[in-house]
Amino acid sequence: MPKQRFYSFMIGTVLEAWIFSWSFLSASWFLATFFGFLLLRRIFLAYRLDKFIRDMKM
Repeated sequence: MPKQRFYSFMIGTVLEAWIFSWSFLSASWFLATFFGFLLLRRIFLAYRLDKFIRDMKM
């Protein structure tokens, strides 16, 4: 199950990054802001998970 969650997280991040870049380059600022916020949220979540896993292994 964790591997499936990782793959869905990875695919979701790639899709959000693609939509963000498309909306940014087409000057759709509302969509760029929205998907930029979602990307920042995913980056922060990935950082927290990485930190938690590194602290767990000692």
